Amino acid sequence: MFIDEKGKLFGKVNLLDLIVVLIIIAAIAFGGWYFLHYRGGDGEKLTIRYTIESVQKDPEYFDHIIPGEQVVDGKTKQPVGKIVSFEKKPTRILAQNNEEMTLAYDELEGKFDGYIEIELDAEVDYPDLKSGDEEIKLGKLVAYRSESAAIHGYIIGIDYDAEKLKEMK
Repeated sequence: MFIDEKGKLFGKVNLLDLIVVLIIIAAIAFGGWYFLHYRGGDGEKLTIRYTIESVQKDPEYFDHIIPGEQVVDGKTKQPVGKIVSFEKKPTRILAQNNEEMTLAYDELEGKFDGYIEIELDAEVDYPDLKSGDEEIKLGKLVAYRSESAAIHGYIIGIDYDAEKLKEMK
């Protein structure tokens, strides 16, 4: 009735050709949805500041951290913000006192921990904050470069306007 003896739908369209065309249309639609949902987003930006902790470094390591310098991902070379500030503190470790059987903090001689604050206009793909393909997440190990330094450490803090982020949901 709908398909004749030659396999044509309504006597005009080959059924196999119709199936192939429908699969192609579905693939294009899925590709467009995926690109917009996972790659393109709606382009909303949120200014954030995040802190990288770099531990047990020689004092000279921090001589090359210069506020105002742009920072890029060491591998992909994508921009990840600008250094706003940094602080250097002596490294403190938890050590055991065997005589008193106690634990106490002690400074590790000649080593320092650094706290580098970076500002970025992050792309929002709620609830994720991104710089290009790089997600900015607490606890993430990062390897960044500025013009004068290589920065290696963990993201330990992210500051942003939580209400504005919720509005972007």
